[in-house]
Amino acid sequence: MMDFLHEISVEELQASQDAAAEEHGVSQQNTGGDCYQAAGRYMMDHCLEADRCDDLILVHGEVAGQGALEGMTYGHAWVLGNGMVIDKANGRDLQVPKPLYYAIGQIDYIGNTIEYTWEEARKNILEHEHWGPWGLETESGL
Repeated sequence: MMDFLHEISVEELQASQDAAAEEHGVSQQNTGGDCYQAAGRYMMDHCLEADRCDDLILVHGEVAGQGALEGMTYGHAWVLGNGMVIDKANGRDLQVPKPLYYAIGQIDYIGNTIEYTWEEARKNILEHEHWGPWGLETESGL
């Protein structure tokens, strides 16, 4: 089963995001990404190496778009650890204080997040056979 966690492709996630984007009139250059996979893998890598993994929380949440996506919201994934947001999406390596990250993304204002412990995340990855989102429903469908 653990081999499965390394075999999931971004293409499956992108296909569903592309369909939702087309339905809502968002250009394809603004869709896709690997945030669910990147956040899940970061957490998995750190939690499998450690004896315990109490300090990391996987978050799936609705965020306010920036730049070309300004004015719309969409689903995103990141990891919380020691008061910081760790965002590995699309090759980034952001580590930002949680209050700043949440203010920029209007995350508390939108109020649509789901937090997972490592055990909960692992269970969902194996049960659904993808990196997420598992229960997050956003206003835009993205």
